Amino acid sequence: KYGRVRIYTPDTSGTTQLNRASILLALSKTNVGDYTEDANAVSGPTITAAGPSLRSATVLFDNSYNLQQPKAKVRLSTYTWPNDAFLIARYTVINDTTISYPLYLGLALSPEPGGAYGGETVTYDATKKVAYFYVSGTAMYMGLKLVSGSPYSFHVLDYGVYSPSDPNSDAADDSTRYKMTALPGFDNSLTVGANGSIYNLNAGLVTIAHGDSSTFSVAYVWGTTLAAMQAAADSADVRYKKVFTSIQQTSQAVPQSTSLLQNYPNPFNPGTVIEFQLHHAGEVSLSVYDVLGREVAVLANGTLNAGTYRVPFDGRQLASGIYYYRLVAGSFIESKRMLLVK
Repeated sequence: KYGRVRIYTPDTSGTTQLNRASILLALSKTNVGDYTEDANAVSGPTITAAGPSLRSATVLFDNSYNLQQPKAKVRLSTYTWPNDAFLIARYTVINDTTISYPLYLGLALSPEPGGAYGGETVTYDATKKVAYFYVSGTAMYMGLKLVSGSPYSFHVLDYGVYSPSDPNSDAADDSTRYKMTALPGFDNSLTVGANGSIYNLNAGLVTIAHGDSSTFSVAYVWGTTLAAMQAAADSADVRYKKVFTSIQQTSQAVPQSTSLLQNYPNPFNPGTVIEFQLHHAGEVSLSVYDVLGREVAVLANGTLNAGTYRVPFDGRQLASGIYYYRLVAGSFIESKRMLLVK
């Protein structure tokens, strides 16, 4: 509920493989929003089972544990499917202050392979764009892939170097966290000692205006061999593009204003179409929510040019009922209601 992703293997004991993956909001060398010192729960977690396939979980957290800069909220939504060796996670950073924030965004991962710290090798696969870890001679490879774009940087440290005053906990200072998140470049492989490791895969610098937000998406992937993990990364790419980016531009003419149109048909079963118009190019998100405000689908997420767009929405995995779809494009925010009848 504070924004940590922890992953276990589904064995009889539920063995931990990834102790923690958490977002970093790097504003300066003295102001980095992180899991240990800053994150506090706002709402959730809530879990939505959309039929036999998709299951999503959503939490909203902020920095109110210590109220230091940057004062932002983060909505984390994870999406899983049966028998898939990956999960997709969307991180939406919300700036609800009165100032703009230039933030380096990244994720810090603390491996715990086989339920124990230490001995792992951490490396970056430049071809698959996956930052992953493994212990030589064991059947577990686990990694992170930025599916919404290309990564900005990858950095890894032995945990004793990262947190020298206390290698058994996260006692790093913001200067270290900032370097791990904001510095460019891709580190070489590192095999660590008994203290274990921590590594970052970063999305890069974004400037979030007051009242605006920025979203990036990743896939946590795993496999019993390197080839299996690489295949999972490929599958996660395909799933992300199919589920989260099925958007079509129908006109490049610049409309007079940004608008969100009513879906058609409405009511619908099981499919409908949502159209919207953009007066300016920029970051756009279009999501579907149930009546409790839980996100059940992401229809658009990224940078779009000005023009007219249509997005098909398939509700076959959802129960009958009222749903809302919301378009966020810069300062423009609008929601409309639709009805699924089966």
